[in-house]
Amino acid sequence: MAEVSADAALVAAIVDSGVDMFAFDWDMTITSVHCYNSRVQPEDVPGRWTSDIPDAEDFASVLNAIQAAGRHWCIVTFGQKDVVQAYLQQLGFEEDHCLICSPLGPGERYSQAKAPPKDKNDMLVDVVRLKGLPALDRLGLFDDDGGNVMAA
Repeated sequence: MAEVSADAALVAAIVDSGVDMFAFDWDMTITSVHCYNSRVQPEDVPGRWTSDIPDAEDFASVLNAIQAAGRHWCIVTFGQKDVVQAYLQQLGFEEDHCLICSPLGPGERYSQAKAPPKDKNDMLVDVVRLKGLPALDRLGLFDDDGGNVMAA
């Protein structure tokens, strides 16, 4: 995918928002499928990303606008980081420009010994600390699960 330039009106809206960090859930928020439950692997992504991310160009435009506005973005997911990175790479975002937070290690899955967290709050706190941001109240979370948003 070719790099999408940031729209000036979108950049201005991001600056005016007062949000320093835009945190996006992945499965069922950015994608139309639940990648983790569908057992998508990084090597599967090149053949399916255009159907899995129906608004790929718009999403890439938003991420570029966030960067152009001097703000930050990250992905906070209960899914697998390497799978999300494979999708972001298809969108033109290289690994060293992406912050992806997940409780899972590469190739790891949840089991009886390891359950997903109840919400994304610990990941959000980690993001704020890692980026040296002043407070959680300047972070915007976009998530299809209203429970995660309300908990944040």
